[in-house]
Amino acid sequence: MGTWLGGRAPGVIATRGQVLVLFALGLVVLLGAAGIAFDAGRFLMERRSLQNAVDAAALAAANSLIRGGTDANADAEARAVLATNLAHGPNGIVAPLPPASPVYAPGGAGDAKQLVNGILISGGDIRVAIQNTIPFTFGRAVGLVDSVVGARARVALKGNLLPIAVRRYLNLPGPNAGATEPCVINPGTFIDVFATERRSCLGTDSDPGPRFVADAPNAGADFDPTTPGSDPTYHGPIVEILGQGAQPNGSSDFRGFIALDIRNFAAVGTQTYYSNVTSGTQPNTLKTKEAGWISDGGYTGPGFPPATTPPDPNDQVAVMSGNSTGIAIDSLRDRFGPGDAILVAVYPGQVMAIPDFTLGTPPLLALDPTGTVANGGSFRVGRNQAFTGQVTLSTVADTNDLNNPMVLTPPTLLGSNPIDYDPNPVTPSLGSGTSVDMKNITTSGAAPGIYALWVKGQAGSPYLTTKYEPLAMMVGSVGRDFGISSDVSSQTVIAGATATFRIAVKDAQTQAFGGSVALTLEGLNSPLPAGVTPLFSPEIVTPLDKKSKLFSSTLTVGTTGLGNGPHRFVVRASGMNGESPARSVTRLYPIEITIGDGTASRSDEYVDIVGFAVMRVATIGSNTITAYAITPVIADLDDERLRRGQVARLVPWD
Repeated sequence: MGTWLGGRAPGVIATRGQVLVLFALGLVVLLGAAGIAFDAGRFLMERRSLQNAVDAAALAAANSLIRGGTDANADAEARAVLATNLAHGPNGIVAPLPPASPVYAPGGAGDAKQLVNGILISGGDIRVAIQNTIPFTFGRAVGLVDSVVGARARVALKGNLLPIAVRRYLNLPGPNAGATEPCVINPGTFIDVFATERRSCLGTDSDPGPRFVADAPNAGADFDPTTPGSDPTYHGPIVEILGQGAQPNGSSDFRGFIALDIRNFAAVGTQTYYSNVTSGTQPNTLKTKEAGWISDGGYTGPGFPPATTPPDPNDQVAVMSGNSTGIAIDSLRDRFGPGDAILVAVYPGQVMAIPDFTLGTPPLLALDPTGTVANGGSFRVGRNQAFTGQVTLSTVADTNDLNNPMVLTPPTLLGSNPIDYDPNPVTPSLGSGTSVDMKNITTSGAAPGIYALWVKGQAGSPYLTTKYEPLAMMVGSVGRDFGISSDVSSQTVIAGATATFRIAVKDAQTQAFGGSVALTLEGLNSPLPAGVTPLFSPEIVTPLDKKSKLFSSTLTVGTTGLGNGPHRFVVRASGMNGESPARSVTRLYPIEITIGDGTASRSDEYVDIVGFAVMRVATIGSNTITAYAITPVIADLDDERLRRGQVARLVPWD
């Protein structure tokens, strides 16, 4: 076998040549990738620069509108800001300003969302889009010439509504005797806060004609901090809007601070809540929440519908107590100063309350098995300050007791409405209420026992309100009875939680009841709401000695499905006693479950929002904020005349 000496092994030259070729090709790819990455970085910097420019331009245009400028003023403002921001682009190439005629994407002409280069201003909606052509550097090596880089921004004017309600009128209803123009503002005179100061004392609340010709309040001259009220021809009178001096006529302690998140006072229990506020929100938590809308840039919604006459329930807003107003004053002082424009709600000048009446608990109604009782006792019907109507009374059968004299066929408690109430209808009074007698109750062959009836009270004005109160009725002699009570008559729990009551059923006399008693839970003369799950432990009890301090049963109520606010129920206790023959005994015991956290104020006071207006802050003190109107009262919160009180916010393009 021969030996190979010196030289290279076969194939080495060919292999090295292949490596050189691959290295050269890889280097080209790496350089190309690096070049494209470099160009991509340049394009990204350009886009960031353009985005900053269009954001600033759109905000500038919006703020021009807020200051009262026209669409043309806003367009010019946007272009001026663009020119400034585009003068020194990161690539040394100044982007051209948007054309006067907007440019849209292919097939999208006229669609604001398809704008690619231009400025669109539509009401309170501003869109700015811009493009710049940037050449490739290294990309040219692979045939890439240039790239169009674009950016766009959209700004919307938002309400910036503050939780402040300002009286539309002072010292209703007018007129002021001998009032002439220019008005002299005195503490006791009728004033329209949203008229020009020189005419604000003319006419009445129902006759604005003398005040409004063509000179509703407007911004007028620039604010003069030394003499805030120096332009009475154009702005409204200076009035207290928050704090001391802002209270309406009457006894309410309201001082202008409202809870925008609690609305709808059409009736008891109709309130709606927003922004995580509930009927159980603590008063301190609520006032901090509402004051936060001042410091955080205005209320974010949901918005209010345009104000109507009579007011829509969704324009009824809860009032905060006067003691809560300090935090609102502090928040306003931190964000605003004299001369600043603010957007406020307007109410007529009176604090309203949900009209309501109460039915007192009737006494035990004692009847003979057969006969007529001329007067079975009396109870009282009361009202709150706001209620001005009448209450019609009637008697409703306890249909869940088949032995009830009013339910039997034929009934042994005679008449479809077996009790005459006198007076009926009744006009409730404040305080202890108006006394109502129960008269002319007739029975015929009724079985001795204790039964239940319902007294129904119904008021048709200002809205239909119906209430029920259980009435215990004893027919004949009943020697063995029981009573029912609980450790508490009302419970407040968070939504979906369980309410617990300890129920005591005790002999009413020294002699034992002599039978068992069944416990059930019902609605107030109605079925239980869906989702409510009661559990008695135990369900059947033997009445305790009348002197016992123990409890007979524990009631737990699952509250799934119950909305915020109070809900009334009744515990039914029924059984046959140990007499011979046995008597049927039924007792109804009302309880209440409130969905909340137990510390909320259940105030029924509110104000009707009749519109919105922009006011200019005049002075800010430690206890009082004063301001004057620079717009009239406007029903629609989105009206462009309210722009001075709005704020500009960047919003998504689509």
